Amino acid sequence: MIATTPSPAQPKFSFSEYDGIVIGGQPHRYFQTREEGHIFVAAKGTGVPQVMTNAEISRYLAVGNFECTPNEYQPEHLRQRLLPDGDLLSLRGTKAQRKASMRFSVVKAFRELLNDETNDVTRIATSVRPVLGYIRMRAGEIMEMEQREGDSDYLAVPKKLGAKTVLEWERRERRFGLAGLYDKSAERGNRDRRMTADELMLMGKVVGKYLSDQRPSQAIIFNEVKTAFLEENERRRAEGEPEIVRPSRETVRQAIRKLNRFDMTLTRHGRQAANRQFAPVGMGLQIERPMQRVEFDEWEVDAITLMAEGGLFHHLTDEEKKKFGLDKKKARWWITVAICCATRCIVGMVISRTPNSQSALRVIEMMMRDKGVWGDACGGLTPWNQFGWPSVIVTDCAAYNISSLVQARTSDLGITVEYCPAGDPHLKGRIERVFGTFATQLMPRLSGRTFSNSVKRGDYESDKRAVLTPEEFCTVLVRYVVDVYHRSPHSGLNGETPLDCWNRLVEKFGVQPPPDLGRRRLIFGQERERTATKQGITILGVRYHSEVLARFMTESEDRKVAIRWYPEDIGAIWVELNGRWYEIPAVFDRYQGGSAQEWVNAAAEIRAQNSQSAEVNFAVVRQALDYIKETNSAAMTRVGLIMEDWSEKRMDYEEDRLFIGFTTSETEPKNPYDEDRGSWGTSLPTAGSATSETSEPNNRDDAAETFSGGHRAIQFPDSQPGDDADGADNSSDWSIEDK
Repeated sequence: MIATTPSPAQPKFSFSEYDGIVIGGQPHRYFQTREEGHIFVAAKGTGVPQVMTNAEISRYLAVGNFECTPNEYQPEHLRQRLLPDGDLLSLRGTKAQRKASMRFSVVKAFRELLNDETNDVTRIATSVRPVLGYIRMRAGEIMEMEQREGDSDYLAVPKKLGAKTVLEWERRERRFGLAGLYDKSAERGNRDRRMTADELMLMGKVVGKYLSDQRPSQAIIFNEVKTAFLEENERRRAEGEPEIVRPSRETVRQAIRKLNRFDMTLTRHGRQAANRQFAPVGMGLQIERPMQRVEFDEWEVDAITLMAEGGLFHHLTDEEKKKFGLDKKKARWWITVAICCATRCIVGMVISRTPNSQSALRVIEMMMRDKGVWGDACGGLTPWNQFGWPSVIVTDCAAYNISSLVQARTSDLGITVEYCPAGDPHLKGRIERVFGTFATQLMPRLSGRTFSNSVKRGDYESDKRAVLTPEEFCTVLVRYVVDVYHRSPHSGLNGETPLDCWNRLVEKFGVQPPPDLGRRRLIFGQERERTATKQGITILGVRYHSEVLARFMTESEDRKVAIRWYPEDIGAIWVELNGRWYEIPAVFDRYQGGSAQEWVNAAAEIRAQNSQSAEVNFAVVRQALDYIKETNSAAMTRVGLIMEDWSEKRMDYEEDRLFIGFTTSETEPKNPYDEDRGSWGTSLPTAGSATSETSEPNNRDDAAETFSGGHRAIQFPDSQPGDDADGADNSSDWSIEDK
């Protein structure tokens, strides 16, 4: 950048009354100079005179707000020497430059003869004719000496050079300078087609058909022009009128080339193609801090994965596997990805069979969560700790993105959502570029790649080469994002990696902390309706109860309540009671931090091994949850990137299949087999199979000590919400109004 710091000693400027002055875009004329500065008046004679000191003029010149054109208002013959027709000589064409150079060389050669006292040459034609040969030869030598390096082509002096021509060139150069040797020969002649108005009108009418989405070729247009002219001439002959001349193929081609390029692209290729080719590009987005703008979109993965049994999926029935695409059939997946525009870091990613509102909400939730658990489960070497509360989210106008569900939840979070018009992907170009990077950098490394079309795929058999399981596919995506993409230099960041850019900007600006668990349960929880009973509210076999719910049962006749159930953490739910929302915890604290999928798998294992018992010790439940978490934690986490189906239909199915007649006891008697077994066994004792010693008080006390803290049945405190008349104002429970 050029330094604009002024020198300590300011110059003293001088102006002429013929100078053209422009101050702040407005034309002025110089008036006079006084001690305090220079006075300028408006060129049109209106307005207040402008007084500027030399220091002020220097500052205005530095920022481009002051412009002085010397001698702009001088007489024509003097002004042309400086500004010939308002053009710059250096911008003239190459042919004009060479012609002027040749003429100037002739003028120089002639002046050498004029200045040589030994020659009797004057500015008279009769005196110049005898020396024309010498002038031509000497002008050639001058042009060769002054030839620019790399320019091997110059214009030779005409052989029929006349004395009057030499005198005219010398006179014009003496009066107007070099500008007098330029002419306007390039503008001479009539270059329009020699066609009548009728011929031009008829041809233009047919040529206009080229602007069609059917994309006719130029040959078709020429044939139609020929047919139109034949029909017109037949009509003219019948009426005794003179015939018109049919244009040539080249004339038609030139007429097509003169059509407006934007109109041609718009009508032949559509609005999207016209926007991509002609839409002006300004300064772009000005984003400074992380999570200031987040873009997310969906992309159908350019790979076919083999849905294999194994891992967590052996618990599912054949019907479920078929529903989720896990029946060994090959299927394609969609990934929903969110990117921080300031740092180009991936802040959210969900895999689903079909994008929907739930996948959109899941990505928004992942933006505000530390994703280290997924990175660690997939073996990532780089932390996936990019998260925060986004200010603006930009996405497309897909039906699931503009649904009332997504708009209501983002409004609750105070996030502004901007929707790009359909067909304008460049308005969210950063996320579109990420998908292009995935397609070119990641997909070629995977077996079962489908390519973007059949032409590029060729003979490659995608179905036969599909070998990735869902867990492996999730691992590949996460490892590529955290260890490759985040650590690769990015051209949009001037060579800085997204990870380094995130760390630098977070150190400078920080990020807004995400919402707490209770708020996430309320906003991202799924809407359900359940019936409250004296045992509380039961969802997937897990009971939720509290003092607030118990008091509601005694005062309200309607037992149907609206709830918000959060599959990521089933330790509590939100319930609407008398128009207010309350967080109701699970009866056992053991469910805190557990996901619905972990609990469903644990319940299936318990049910399969204790099919003859309707009630299962909670100690057994605890051990089953620990077993599931220990043996399948990594696989469960990796598959956590896959969007799970927790629709009302799915939950009804799980409750019918696993939890009819399945309950857990309120007490936790000691399991007699715990001391004899080093790890979790293959069979689970139930309350009925426990020894009679478990019913003794001492044994119950031991169990209470063993399972103290987070595993006791819920106990209502002495002071509960709803003790007063309204049943809510003095609540010690956390409610949405209290928060």
